[in-house]
Amino acid sequence: MRITSVTPMKNEAPFLLEWVAYHRLIGVNDIVVFTNDCSDGTDRMLERLDELGELRHFANPSFLIKGAKHHLTAIRYFNKLMRPSRSDWVVSFDADEFMCVNVGEGRMSDLFAAKPDANVWSLSQLNFGHGGITDYSDDLVTDQFRYCWRDGAPYHADANRRGAKTLTHKSSEPVEWHNHSPVFHEDKLRFARVHNGSGERLRHLDLRKDVKHLDYPYYGYGMVQLNHYALRSIDSYLLKVSRGNANHAQANYGLPYWRRYDRNDQYDDKILRWTDRIAEKRAEYLRDPELRDLHEAAVANAQDQIAAAKQTPEGQALMKRLTRYVTNNPGVMLDDGDHLRTAG
Repeated sequence: MRITSVTPMKNEAPFLLEWVAYHRLIGVNDIVVFTNDCSDGTDRMLERLDELGELRHFANPSFLIKGAKHHLTAIRYFNKLMRPSRSDWVVSFDADEFMCVNVGEGRMSDLFAAKPDANVWSLSQLNFGHGGITDYSDDLVTDQFRYCWRDGAPYHADANRRGAKTLTHKSSEPVEWHNHSPVFHEDKLRFARVHNGSGERLRHLDLRKDVKHLDYPYYGYGMVQLNHYALRSIDSYLLKVSRGNANHAQANYGLPYWRRYDRNDQYDDKILRWTDRIAEKRAEYLRDPELRDLHEAAVANAQDQIAAAKQTPEGQALMKRLTRYVTNNPGVMLDDGDHLRTAG
């Protein structure tokens, strides 16, 4: 069974090995990554992982057309490859998203066995806040950040919704893949049996267009969720700001983006069952001399970038705004005794 993921990527080198290790462990056996304008060694790390047979790495065609919408260009090119038609399952997700299976032993095969009739899974994002962590470190992202949006809470002013990515089997006969979901011809809609993350059948979606989110009460996390680490630590957020937006060159991450995602209102540790195995596989990658050198250089570069950003007037102003915001909006945390407390 070929399970293919497609991901656009830029300057994710310090976090890359964990992301690859985890998805290989749960059963994604055909990881396809497109990169553009990398300056931190991400592309070189991916090339080495490609040589080792862990994934496939391509330059994003946005290079050639000098386009700004890198995600859109990558997925359009992906549709021109033979890969989608040769794969049993296909999913598109980003480098800060981790597919967390909550049934069986947490592998993709467990999800398929638990609901064999489902051939389209709409994976709802579970957005994680910074969890009270200020400093950047080389520890596992999936182990550091454990506080997220509360299930069912309305965090958007206009609607109670969650972003979605879609895991799709070829039997549903999609026309093509988009960033969030595939699209289907009118006369093929009957083949798509869509389920949400709790395994509930969804019949109301317009599958003729990209399904970017699910509204309440249709999203769910009981069987599978998409852990979304949009912020990581406060320091790491400075790296995201400096990297810029992959689809909207004029977009400013800044405080509005932070305020949207930094909700530490619920504790979630479902992915932690993988912590030791992720660490072991990442250590296996680091035994390769080239990957080790590239990873260590990426970590050092991240630390230097953060330090430099903190010396700029813009960086200092953003740090002040972030610090003020997290102090006034701490969310909930668990202390060492597992007692719920307000974090200050």
